[in-house]
Amino acid sequence: MKRSLFMILLAGTMAIPACATSNRRNQPPPMRPEAAKRLQEIAENELSRGSTFSIRFQAQLQDIGEVPYDQSTMPLVSPDGNYIATSVGIAPEMATLLAEPGSPSPLATGIEIWKINRNTGGLDSTFTLAPPLLLGRSADAEGFLVESPTPEGPRLIGKVSWTTGSLTWLVDDGNVNAFATLGPRGQLAYSTRPIDQPGFSLVVQNAPDTEFEVGTLEGNWYFPTWSTRNDRLYAFWISPDDHLRLVSMLTISQEAMSTSMKDLDLGGNATPRVAYRAVAVQPVVQGLGSSPTEELLFWHPGEEQLVAWSPGDSSPFILMHNALAAVHDVSGRYIVTTADELRYVDPTKMNRSVRLHDQVAIPFRTTGEDGHYLLLTPGKDRVSIRALIPTHRRETVIGTVPSS
Repeated sequence: MKRSLFMILLAGTMAIPACATSNRRNQPPPMRPEAAKRLQEIAENELSRGSTFSIRFQAQLQDIGEVPYDQSTMPLVSPDGNYIATSVGIAPEMATLLAEPGSPSPLATGIEIWKINRNTGGLDSTFTLAPPLLLGRSADAEGFLVESPTPEGPRLIGKVSWTTGSLTWLVDDGNVNAFATLGPRGQLAYSTRPIDQPGFSLVVQNAPDTEFEVGTLEGNWYFPTWSTRNDRLYAFWISPDDHLRLVSMLTISQEAMSTSMKDLDLGGNATPRVAYRAVAVQPVVQGLGSSPTEELLFWHPGEEQLVAWSPGDSSPFILMHNALAAVHDVSGRYIVTTADELRYVDPTKMNRSVRLHDQVAIPFRTTGEDGHYLLLTPGKDRVSIRALIPTHRRETVIGTVPSS
């Protein structure tokens, strides 16, 4: 396989403003220019569809069941909503999740695949994958990513089929390879370093025989994340002096990666755990249809809540106060989970929202014919699964769904 190594210049000396930490605990967030721009774009989209009214979200909540959970990585859901992959056994150490030098192999951590039985509405266990195996953070219609930190040191990246449980190794080169993500055309991106050396570089695999590697820049690349719309890739970079930046670039060529690069300053005192927190409950699931706008949803360490960032903006857009995780619906609005409930948020109405559920629930959009979402509520050693099934939407007064 041919891999081209090249360097890009981050805006370390450019005047990109940092996002200051906010103390807005009891007041709404101020309107930023980027937020106003985002609202205008959505409003124009609404007008083009002839819609200027609030949309009622009517739905039914259906209990499906529970799957085991080791309290480390949130389960992944297949795009069609039929399968769930979950990490089981003894939870791996954080050093292992972060692929730190000398971290132990997760010899008691495996993965189970569960299928929703459409006849009974319950869950059936279909496949078990033996340790040492870590559940990844990306999936598509074919399967989901896993990583295997071996006792000998190398860390492999593989893909598991939803329907057969078969495991195919994608990256097995003797290095420590981690934090992999799938692209909309089957691309792969991940961080890599030698076994005995620190410093993660970034590998972009556009085709099985073509790779680009972005050097460490004397820092570390963490948690690359593909767009669901195009060939744009996001990744977090921690500098030698512990400064965190979110970098975005097109990946069609080396030249495009350099010329299209945008970055967002996320502040200092950064650690790998901060980068991990940024994407811990925002998996990369391809095959759901593209989002209405190009943006990345992530936990902002300065704002201490979920935000949306478009590469053309110098600062992010806050969805709502205390947001933890979110997904788009088909119209560009958001289903957002907070510390104690699930809400439907309309950015065109100054983030007006309505309660959908009275518990913490991580939402997953699906391609199911009924347009349903799966809601995952983590417990001590189990994750409760519910389906949120919209009954209809129309231009009228906002309403709620019954809580359960």
